[in-house]
Amino acid sequence: MIEIEDITKAYNGMPVVDHVTLTIQPHTICAVVGTSGSGKTTLVRMINKLVQPTSGTIRIDGEDIAGMPAYQLRRRIGYAIQGLGLFPHRTVGQNIATVPKLLGWDKGRIEARVEELLELFGLDPAEFRDRMPNELSGGQQQRVGVARALAAGPNILLMDEPFGALDPLIRAKAQEDLLAIQRRFGTTIVLVTHDMEEAIYLGGTIAVMEKGRLLQAASPQQIIAAPATPFVAELIGTAERPFRLLSLARVADHIEPGEAAGEPIEADLSLRDAYAELLWSGRSAAPVRREGEVVGRVSLDRLGRLAAQPQ
Repeated sequence: MIEIEDITKAYNGMPVVDHVTLTIQPHTICAVVGTSGSGKTTLVRMINKLVQPTSGTIRIDGEDIAGMPAYQLRRRIGYAIQGLGLFPHRTVGQNIATVPKLLGWDKGRIEARVEELLELFGLDPAEFRDRMPNELSGGQQQRVGVARALAAGPNILLMDEPFGALDPLIRAKAQEDLLAIQRRFGTTIVLVTHDMEEAIYLGGTIAVMEKGRLLQAASPQQIIAAPATPFVAELIGTAERPFRLLSLARVADHIEPGEAAGEPIEADLSLRDAYAELLWSGRSAAPVRREGEVVGRVSLDRLGRLAAQPQ
């Protein structure tokens, strides 16, 4: 658990983070979202002491981090940023091994961990272990950066706009990978983003910041249905709210009895994606497939009614 209590960071008397209190539950993803200059990056960088607070307290699992040496704290916390910061003159394997080496792991344990993470991120160790960062695509570099951040098995992973430089298709895959990794390891992830779509997709909790202050911290459903301020509502986008709500639900929970023609839609697809598929294919309904078997259908009419329901 990360407890941020009445944290302020001021430069020349001007607060960039202004009396923020936020609790991040263990084994969850908290997306900190806001416009440029809202204080979100500064807030997250105080968790690993890259920035020292002017006042307030941060506790990790009940322990005040003020008394912890920064280098010890950072070895317990993974950190991934936009651009990734891979060491250009070290191989992929050497990059991933950075923190385990600092911690004194033996060679065999390090090699096994590097291999495990490369395989986990879909990078064949035999092919990628000895490559240099400049020989990788942007998406591959991103995966190596996250693998390096996770190498020593940290309980906490801080991510500052890690997908911002990726094109939309690679970004979507990177987000899927992150959710899979989080589910596998149970890591507590704090993700900084300016993209509300990304925050809604990834965050179990969304913390909205503006001008250094925390405006609202709640589940995506609560943020969309009941924005606390006009600024939060503006970030969500009034016209897009129904479709954002559809993105939070799965087809599996809204299967109708009956048959439909055409290519089936997978049950684990979001209602928003199913709605888009029906519109693009010009169908009023589509069969739903779960574990290889057609189990019913989903209709454009039902999805339209769900989107139109008042919240």
